Amino acid sequence: MDQLQPYLDYFAAHPVWALILVFLVSLGEALLVIGLFVPSTAVLVGAGTLIGAGKLPFWPIMTATILGCIAGDQLSFWAGRIFGDRLRSMWPLRNYPHLLAKGEAYVKEHGGKSIAIGRFVPGIKSVVPGIAGMFGMGQLFFLVVNITSGIAWAAIHVLPGVLLGQALSLAGELSGRLLIVLMVLLGILAIGGWLVRVVATSIAPYRKAVQGRIAAWAKGRQSRSLRRFGMVIAPENPNSILLILLIVLGFASALALGDLVSGLLLRHAVSNFDQSVFNFFSELRSVPGDEIFIRATMFGDELVLLGMGLVPVLWFAALRNWRAAAATALALVVAKVILVGFSFGMGAPGAGALQSDFRFPSAHALEAGTVFGILAVITARGLNRWNQALIVTGFAMAVTAISFSRLYLGVNWLSDVAGGVLIAGIISVLFSVALATINLRRFRPLQLLATAVVVLFLGAAVNIQANIEKREERYQPIDKLITYSMADYMAEGWSKMPGQRINLVGRPVERFAVQWVGSVASLRSVLAQDQYKLWNRWSWRDTFSYLNPNGALADMAPKPAVHEGLRPKITATHDDPQHAPSRIVLKAFQSNARVKEGTDTNRVYLLNFVHESLKSNFGIYALPATGAIEEPEVQQIIEQLAASPQVEKLAEKTVNGQTVLILRPKS
Repeated sequence: MDQLQPYLDYFAAHPVWALILVFLVSLGEALLVIGLFVPSTAVLVGAGTLIGAGKLPFWPIMTATILGCIAGDQLSFWAGRIFGDRLRSMWPLRNYPHLLAKGEAYVKEHGGKSIAIGRFVPGIKSVVPGIAGMFGMGQLFFLVVNITSGIAWAAIHVLPGVLLGQALSLAGELSGRLLIVLMVLLGILAIGGWLVRVVATSIAPYRKAVQGRIAAWAKGRQSRSLRRFGMVIAPENPNSILLILLIVLGFASALALGDLVSGLLLRHAVSNFDQSVFNFFSELRSVPGDEIFIRATMFGDELVLLGMGLVPVLWFAALRNWRAAAATALALVVAKVILVGFSFGMGAPGAGALQSDFRFPSAHALEAGTVFGILAVITARGLNRWNQALIVTGFAMAVTAISFSRLYLGVNWLSDVAGGVLIAGIISVLFSVALATINLRRFRPLQLLATAVVVLFLGAAVNIQANIEKREERYQPIDKLITYSMADYMAEGWSKMPGQRINLVGRPVERFAVQWVGSVASLRSVLAQDQYKLWNRWSWRDTFSYLNPNGALADMAPKPAVHEGLRPKITATHDDPQHAPSRIVLKAFQSNARVKEGTDTNRVYLLNFVHESLKSNFGIYALPATGAIEEPEVQQIIEQLAASPQVEKLAEKTVNGQTVLILRPKS
């Protein structure tokens, strides 16, 4: 958070640079051919997220986006009008004759609608305005369609980011670090997708010639499998593009994996970078981020993925396609054998809470990449090109999310994750080549895909329901505990406890009036006895109660809060008759101190108190508004708590004129 915050603050303080960037990206995205290489979606959704988070103004950014895309299309249109057919032989269009042909066919088929619709169609959107100009479309008609579709295009790219930023900001101070983490993940996904598009576009002019030569060679062989491979890879086969991309991915993965392994074994070249990435994500850990990415990593647990991976094996077995079933099962077995083989000699020292997870390659990344990879290869065989792209993109995002969760939680090095993804890519490519030689017949790819996804979500749901608490404990950040004897704690340990709650941006807010030396269960019992209402841990479901602008405060969960990134262990409320209709909210946060007395060891919990009242927002939703409690009332509250028959008052300390009670449960 501290590393990226200056950049966010800079854009907030200098929005002109953000406006220039957004305008240039929107302009470049609409220029002839150049738009194929501009990562507009990543930049504009990111800008929208910053708008929703309150870092950038909405209307200036929206206006810059609209003007940029309109200007880009207009420039492309003028190029078509001025140069006409000569545009075909000019750079850069002369290097992409297939793209020009597709664009011409699209404009001829859809006429004037092609300007509006084509803006949203990947691949041809960067040539449609120029072709419209070549065909002599009227300037006034083009301008009207350009402006209206430009507004829609800008809204579709910016507004989702705005909603994301607002959703993250709804949780108040919980959103800061999570916003940064999700922006990093979004950036990884966007850059990955952009690189794939750039590579695919760059090789397109040479693809058919290379495919034709390989197909001709394979068809001329004696082997039946090679002849079938030649037919599958032939340019006229619509499924051949996916296979070619997978083969290119396989070669690239093999080269990258060789360099990575040699670095680990010979040069130890990645160790410093691994540590840097680990430290980077350690600083971004937050409670809502943990809740998201612990669940994401549980989708990649071995048993969950095994259940999903067995679906195509059993599917083909039920269809008596034994070769396809055996090939699928073999890919799963190979992934497991590689994991076992590497585990004997490639473990790296761990830096996080879960030492045993630091091994090369990451089991989660390799198994997720293998299972999703073979499913993508299988199901894409029976579908058209757009559905293939959708499936591959969705599965790639799932693998990225699971792999990213390992980095965020600090339980795998970056080299572990990269190695797992690369090995999974190689396995998927080899599997795709093997599958190309097998006749799958009618295997109903959509039904297979739906079944596999249902099994994945059911398995993950059962896993999360049964093991979420264990995993939350397992994946906790490194906690530097300090253990005191009771005498040492009473003498000086208590004074080393934080005096105020530290919110997510590092600012001290309300003070801690009570230090509780005991268990969470004992404190909950005391609060229940004193007529406090105990609330479950805050979750996104609690936002539903805020959507009713006429709801009662008593029915709404207290606003979430953290202390040094940690969520409270207990949240309780009590009616406040002195300031009706507000309520008193108590939160108990876990400290890093433990007190040992005899054979008993208890954690110290820090208690603070605030007022909450109801605040309606535009009659659309309502949120509890937090306010400070005057010191005399705080004294009254804590004395009432100390007077409980279940509580023993160990000491009453005074710091800066304010009383701090040290309490524990009676034996």
